[in-house]
Amino acid sequence: MAENPALPDRIRHTAANELAAIFATRTAPDRVVLGLLGELPAARELAARGLVSLGTVPPGEDAFSVLHHDGTLWLLGTTPRGVLQAVFALHGALEAGEVPADGFKREGRFRFSQRIFHARFQPWPGEAADVRYLAHLGASHCLVSHDWQGSRRSLQGYVTSPVFPGAVPPKEVAENHAGLRRLLDACADFGLGAMLWLTELPCQGGPWLTDAERAGFLERFPAEVLSESGTYEGRVLCFSHPRVQDFYRDLLARFFADFPEIETLFVFGQDSGGEFCDPDSCPRCRGLSRIAQRDRLIRFLADEGRRVRPGLRVLTTGWGWDSDSADFLRRQAALPAASGLYLAAQKDGWQCERQNHDFLAAAGRCCRDHGQVFIGYDNLHWGDDSVHRMNDIQDYPFGIAAKLRRWHALGADGVFDHWGASSEDLWINSVACREFFLDPTAEPAPVIRRIAEREFGPEAAALVVGAWQSLERAQARLSDACTWAPGQWPAWYHGRAAGPIPAARDLDELRRTQLPPRPAGEKLYNPPDFAAALQAVADAWHDALPHLAESASQLARAEGVVEDGPLHHRFWWNGAAASPDRREHLRRQRRYVESTAAAGREIGLQFGLYARWVRLNGDPEAYRTASAAEMRELTDACHAAAEYFGAVGQPPQWAEDYAAKAARFAEFLK
Repeated sequence: MAENPALPDRIRHTAANELAAIFATRTAPDRVVLGLLGELPAARELAARGLVSLGTVPPGEDAFSVLHHDGTLWLLGTTPRGVLQAVFALHGALEAGEVPADGFKREGRFRFSQRIFHARFQPWPGEAADVRYLAHLGASHCLVSHDWQGSRRSLQGYVTSPVFPGAVPPKEVAENHAGLRRLLDACADFGLGAMLWLTELPCQGGPWLTDAERAGFLERFPAEVLSESGTYEGRVLCFSHPRVQDFYRDLLARFFADFPEIETLFVFGQDSGGEFCDPDSCPRCRGLSRIAQRDRLIRFLADEGRRVRPGLRVLTTGWGWDSDSADFLRRQAALPAASGLYLAAQKDGWQCERQNHDFLAAAGRCCRDHGQVFIGYDNLHWGDDSVHRMNDIQDYPFGIAAKLRRWHALGADGVFDHWGASSEDLWINSVACREFFLDPTAEPAPVIRRIAEREFGPEAAALVVGAWQSLERAQARLSDACTWAPGQWPAWYHGRAAGPIPAARDLDELRRTQLPPRPAGEKLYNPPDFAAALQAVADAWHDALPHLAESASQLARAEGVVEDGPLHHRFWWNGAAASPDRREHLRRQRRYVESTAAAGREIGLQFGLYARWVRLNGDPEAYRTASAAEMRELTDACHAAAEYFGAVGQPPQWAEDYAAKAARFAEFLK
């Protein structure tokens, strides 16, 4: 048992368990001292002599030092989380075959104060091993719910208020309450803070709900407190009604009495079951715009929440709100210091997006000027802009480096991984997160080469790094054209049902959802000209495809030469599910690249046809004449995609959809 005076009990217990596992099959040092630098006089002496650098770390930052000196192994941290990171760093060195002796030293300092990840989306709340995995990759916080998780996105999903006692069925509340308690206990064991995702005010819900579910909402609240949202979301709780404010005030008190660990509330945009009143029809909110209603809710949650949970922060985002950049920032500046932003460069997180534009910089300055938190909203593992249901592994470590370098340059207080991954799959992105959290300005290639050699062996590593570099060239090119979220994402894109002549409704939807221009110095993302923006998507896919093909080829060659065995960082995961071996990992990574290319080729060609139709002012004969070659290529792309997704068997109906589209275009070309 290591000496560890003054450590919190939960961290002491976790550290003892981790050390016991580390030394179960190894000879333990004669003396191990584990603890906080500030609580150990002997450790402070090491710092004074320059043997450890923790004394130079600003207060509150997570940093660690592992030092073998004069027969003692020191595992030190500036915070309890830093102490555990020292244990993890030791474990990694031992797994790599290193033997600590006098002079052995490992140190690190995490450069973002908030590193926010989901433990597991499905099944929720996962297991303690998921939280342990997050701790290994360098997380500081767990976001304990997601915007697609029903009542878990609301305070009333965990506690019941007598104001509206039927808001959520009691059995559901009890299950959510117990699950959240288990998850928060696991977070405490590994030193992670906790945050909760909320949508806005409950409403009937989106079109993906059954009619019975939508009607059931109307029975849970009295009609007098409901108003029309003016959208497909149906009727919504009206926050101008005093009983609704009493409801939320009571919920805040009850929720934080049971779950004081929650530090931050993420409040989402107008999506997935959250809405506000229609300012034209609500008798109480008449004339109060939706964004003004949003601001009122943010202020209420911050003011009332801080009464029962001191230090609470309430963050909002750009989704659905930031089409007028100047107005958005003026409103953000007027919100209390307890607020802040979690902001994506282009509406939502994208895997390929690496933009650093003027609006992001202005948003960061706005938050800093008003004492608010600024969090980079991103995809660091799985992403909505990928092909779903492929059982793939979506590694892009050069992209992780680019993303974290971007947020570091912007001075972000932290980063938020929108979706996360399945811990047992041991994504290389997780390893890259840890490396570039510790040094976001590091030159990526040497770091990633070391990762590849450690994980896949020296012979396969050169091919794997080459594949990742080709993938990065493709994704960096696609980053220039991230204009339609989700209209250009494979799983959300409507173009598989398109006919040879673009449908007016499809073009109207694209016009409606085109993201606003985002200047980046002299460069411009999302050009305002509709045809130019459509063509930008087509050109980006055209240029990216050769790089994706090269990436898939190198991954296939790596599969052929990789040595049998597990990945090096397998010790990060100790849960029930089995992890893929090296070859299986690379096979599933290749599926990611291949499926991206198969879907992306057709998307790019379709957007090019849209652009030509718009430029020709919808002239059918001119369009037919000018587009014959592209239509033949699109027909080939549909046949290839039908063959690929048919062989894989996922996603459902895609093979049939592509085949049907190919037939429509072939008939038109006759």
